[in-house]
Amino acid sequence: MSVALRQLSSVTGRSLKVRRLLGGSLGASIGITSKLAAEQRPALEQLLFFNVNQHRVRVGIQQSIDTYGVPEIYEQDGGLRVRVGDIDGVQTLFAISEEGRPVGVAVFVRSAHERFAVLHLGVDPRFSLTSDQSTRVLLKLMHEIRSTARRTRGVDCIELVYKVRHAVRLHG
Repeated sequence: MSVALRQLSSVTGRSLKVRRLLGGSLGASIGITSKLAAEQRPALEQLLFFNVNQHRVRVGIQQSIDTYGVPEIYEQDGGLRVRVGDIDGVQTLFAISEEGRPVGVAVFVRSAHERFAVLHLGVDPRFSLTSDQSTRVLLKLMHEIRSTARRTRGVDCIELVYKVRHAVRLHG
């Protein structure tokens, strides 16, 4: 088991740095960060735009693009981030390997006062070879979004845009 430093920016714009114990059944740690090193652009483009598993959620991807806009990778403060259309407040979480390579990505926004909308999700196809591996990456990303939502006043629901009318309540 290893200790990794995780940094994420909250919906309120504050930067959070938290030490987490990471480890598990994959034999390698998966960290979560809100900023990816600029040299990882080709890997992020592959993950977000050229993912061989996109056909599985094609309708959801199209619905997200039609509703919110096209995702775009950009560089800020020496790192990579993702914006979507002209929406303010879009946040991105990257699941990264110990080597700093992105193995998963989640793009979300506070779409209403009480709701986070997860606009895009992706897992490295190599982690999708077994459902246990891809599930672990997706659960880590969703856990972090849920943690952020719980810390954000007024948010009580997370909507998965890829799933029609699928929302997860945080309370009750």
